[in-house]
Amino acid sequence: MTRAFVIKHLRTEANGTRKYRRRVPKGLQSALGKTEFVKVLGKTEQEALRNYGPYHDHVERLLRSATPKQNAADLVRIKADIEAHFYELELTPYSPGDTPDERLSRSEEAERILGKYPTNPATGYPDPEDVSLQDRAMISALHSGVHSLEAELSISQAFAFYLSERREPDPYKLKKQEQRFDRIMAELLKVTGQDITISKVGRNHARALRDNLLNRMTPASAKRYINDVKAVFSLAIREHDMDANNPFQRLNFPKDTDAAVDRRHPLPSKVILAMYSELENNQVLQDIWTLIHHSGCQSAEVLGLTANDLNLDGAIPFFEIKPHGLRTVKDRSRIRKVPLVGKALQVAQRLESATGPHSALFPKYVATKSHENFSNTVRARLRKHTKNPKHVVYSLRHNMKDALRAARVGERVELALLGHSSERSSSEGYGSPVRLEELHEALLKIAFDVPKEPV
Repeated sequence: MTRAFVIKHLRTEANGTRKYRRRVPKGLQSALGKTEFVKVLGKTEQEALRNYGPYHDHVERLLRSATPKQNAADLVRIKADIEAHFYELELTPYSPGDTPDERLSRSEEAERILGKYPTNPATGYPDPEDVSLQDRAMISALHSGVHSLEAELSISQAFAFYLSERREPDPYKLKKQEQRFDRIMAELLKVTGQDITISKVGRNHARALRDNLLNRMTPASAKRYINDVKAVFSLAIREHDMDANNPFQRLNFPKDTDAAVDRRHPLPSKVILAMYSELENNQVLQDIWTLIHHSGCQSAEVLGLTANDLNLDGAIPFFEIKPHGLRTVKDRSRIRKVPLVGKALQVAQRLESATGPHSALFPKYVATKSHENFSNTVRARLRKHTKNPKHVVYSLRHNMKDALRAARVGERVELALLGHSSERSSSEGYGSPVRLEELHEALLKIAFDVPKEPV
């Protein structure tokens, strides 16, 4: 007895010719402009078999090109749902089943799902394109385990995954974070044309995104946006075990026309003194200004201080920059102790006596959303004394940097006081950290520009 081999989609017509006939799934008919693929492959079986392979591959490519790109990305969600469903039913997620009874029940469930679909008479089974993505995934997981589903994130899913993993705890920062990532995701989707899976995003897309950004912003700003995208892709590739390169790594950017040192200028001595007078009618603003001036801290670091961050009873009084509550610290190097000297020590002592335990030193500005209010208010007053747009509150950090260099305290102490890390040398992790005594001695060497106390 000879066995008749059935070749899928190959039909023998009444006149003996062999035709390739394949129905186009309904969801792809409008995209392909047809309901069926039909092609005469030959008059004899040998001729039809010779022509079958190339034409079948051609049809497969057309179907793949017309298949919505979100299918692969949808599989991420479907895979997670199936895995949760398996755990709920106490089925083994990552194998065909631990016992013969489990394997049999899973096989029967797969047959039940297939039974919902019309059967192809030639094969005895439904055509795969007729079975929904959800059901195809479930059948595969029942037979082989959830690991058999090769799921991949789309661009939007990769961004959503990043925001879920790197979510800012502060509501105001979170809103800003979501807005920033939404903007750059929209820019990337303009380049790719649709929400494709991230493995389909190539170097050409990365360069196009960079060039689009450079058309309307500085290289530094464009690089910050690209770094956000790079972080999204790096996390998705690592956490989803993808064998892929990050296309946004090591992109070249033109140099900024302004050197980094020129973006903010230190304030002239007369401007600093003028600001102390300017803020005399607002004790809170003058206190904040004083602490920033004498520490070189960022304004947000001072605005977030609480009474618990003050340590004034020891031989060296200081305040601590550290995370607590909704307050976060960007880098480990930013967590530090800053000695208090001169007028800053006087301010800290007065604030400690007037502030209850655990309370914020500057309650009006402690919330992250109020930081901009502080900056705008002080900048408006600063403009009365300097019209230079590169003179801002942040300029006081540049003043501190210059003062420390002039005092020749050494780069190690400079970096420790300002909360910078040094990535230039592998030796950074060796040796003892900078002692509080060293930081105190460095600040005592600085002659701060402050109004003279009345005699």
